Amino acid sequence: MTVGHALACPHNQVAQRLAVLCTVAVFAANAQTSYILLDATRKTVIAIDWRAPDVPVPVGSLVKPFTAITYGQRHRMRFPVYECTGENCWLKTGHGRIGLAAAIAHSCNSYFRQLAADVSPADVWEVVDRFGLRGPSADCDRDTLFGMGSAWRLSPLEVARAYAELASRRAEPGVAEVIEGMRLSASVGTAAAVGSALRGSTALAKTGTAPCSHSPRAAGDGYAVVVYPGDSPRYVLLVQVHGVVGRQAAETAARLLPVLVGAR
Repeated sequence: MTVGHALACPHNQVAQRLAVLCTVAVFAANAQTSYILLDATRKTVIAIDWRAPDVPVPVGSLVKPFTAITYGQRHRMRFPVYECTGENCWLKTGHGRIGLAAAIAHSCNSYFRQLAADVSPADVWEVVDRFGLRGPSADCDRDTLFGMGSAWRLSPLEVARAYAELASRRAEPGVAEVIEGMRLSASVGTAAAVGSALRGSTALAKTGTAPCSHSPRAAGDGYAVVVYPGDSPRYVLLVQVHGVVGRQAAETAARLLPVLVGAR
């Protein structure tokens, strides 16, 4: 286990900070949780407990915001409204008529499957490179473009830094719509546990569920990324929880964030 470390932390805070991080490390081990906490501006690591943070793994729906931006750039930043009937979506009763912000908030697979039909892997490569991400293979299928399966793999550090970059561009056309979806996710969507835990503070969040990258294998791994505070980002927290879905990973992130941020 890699215990989180202090960066640019005054000497009189080091003991307190390390004590808190050790407590978090014990919690993370018990819950089979990995996490990275970044300074959102510098993109530097504040605290980390992740066995192999440079090794690419499937991250599920965490790629959806970047596919959305790709679509926006090809369509003058105009995003469609689609009908989700539950077919090709994790919510079998369907999300109904849904636009981009709500699709990000509720991680609607049906919406993104339809959206991805109008972008190519080469289009995605062009966009994600600006966020420091590697793109999917040129011959990947449409489902890969919104995080299904395990073909598109990204390292946890890449993902955390990409979301820090996303936050820094939050006023840009296309990005602003994605950010609104992440705001909704943290308040009423799949990451609503984050908003509930912060009790009035704002946050941006996105969840994902991906094929398990552990041994022994579980049904999947849950991911959650939280950008905090939402209106003036200072931190990016990426969490992976073994054997759960993204919504449950967000519940873990909601418990970790106040402890980690309180140590600064």
